[in-house]
Amino acid sequence: MKWKRNKLILFFMLLFATISGAMTGAIDVKAVSGEYLLKPMGGSDTVNIGSGSYMVTGTPGQEATLQLMVLNKASNTRKFMYMVNTAYTNDAGQLEYDKSKVTDPSLKIQTANTASPRKQEFTVPGKTNATIAFKITIPKKAFKGTIMGGVTVYPYKEKAKGTVSSNGTLIKNKFSYSIPIQIHQKDADSDEAKYSITAVRPGTVSASDGLKPGVQANVHNSSNSYTGVLSSKAVVTKKGDKSFKITNTSSTQEIAPTSNYNYQISWGKKRLQAGDYHLKMVYKAPGGLKSWTLNKDFTITNNDAAKYNKLAGIKPNYLWLYILLAILALAIILGLGVYLGKRNNNKNNGNNGNNMNNNGGNTTRRRRR
Repeated sequence: MKWKRNKLILFFMLLFATISGAMTGAIDVKAVSGEYLLKPMGGSDTVNIGSGSYMVTGTPGQEATLQLMVLNKASNTRKFMYMVNTAYTNDAGQLEYDKSKVTDPSLKIQTANTASPRKQEFTVPGKTNATIAFKITIPKKAFKGTIMGGVTVYPYKEKAKGTVSSNGTLIKNKFSYSIPIQIHQKDADSDEAKYSITAVRPGTVSASDGLKPGVQANVHNSSNSYTGVLSSKAVVTKKGDKSFKITNTSSTQEIAPTSNYNYQISWGKKRLQAGDYHLKMVYKAPGGLKSWTLNKDFTITNNDAAKYNKLAGIKPNYLWLYILLAILALAIILGLGVYLGKRNNNKNNGNNGNNMNNNGGNTTRRRRR
């Protein structure tokens, strides 16, 4: 009985040690990721922070105060900078808030211009937190849907910390964190997403094992709409070649309102080849309740194919040239064989004719005895 009790105690001790180790590991991971955390604060009728971001809704010209708590996990006092920027979509299909100025043909209202102060330095003592506040003014100009941005916080005037990767490369890390901001005008209509492919261009695509040849499809959202996380499927086919097919899928695409980005489609180990192609893309909202189908024809030239294959480290394929040379060599050999055969036949025929003539001229007469 005592042995069973000791065994049970040992089991719980090991379980506690495992859980403690896991918790310590989680804390260490956060600690190396900049050693600070952000949390939205100060919700109100105008500002909803329930989703971990700021949802600001009010009448045109109305001001709303946004509060943000910054926890400094380091032991030393640190300086930070916050900036309010307009949202855009990066080429990985993710929301970003780190550009001081965002450009897009459909962008009419910069979220960055609604903040006051837009940018400010502040100090947080070690192992404590501080709460900063800034104002958002809802644009006076009427708009449908959502305009989007974010408040980004990063250590100010700190040297980047270096870490060594598995292959011995020194990587310098600069961390920044962002909290999204969505602004709506009260009683305004929502805006339907309007996705389109403006262009498809050949290029190189980043992969886990280096650069690959591929194409970049510029996808544009021309409306003030944000539909959350989307799944996507891109299929490239080649005109005149039913066997050619490239497929790319993703489940983590987020497209900011009035923004565009270059959707990356890798060719993998295949070479880019000149020709006319067609791209079909399908985006789906969570649960498949809504979908968008986009189509675009495009062309890859010989020069572009050679250029981006070379940049991706793919050597030229001379197999077709070797086959052509082999066919030419075989044709020459066969032609030479036929020529020599005819020549020998003609020569033999000529010799036979001469022999017959010679025999005809040398007719002998028999003598009578």
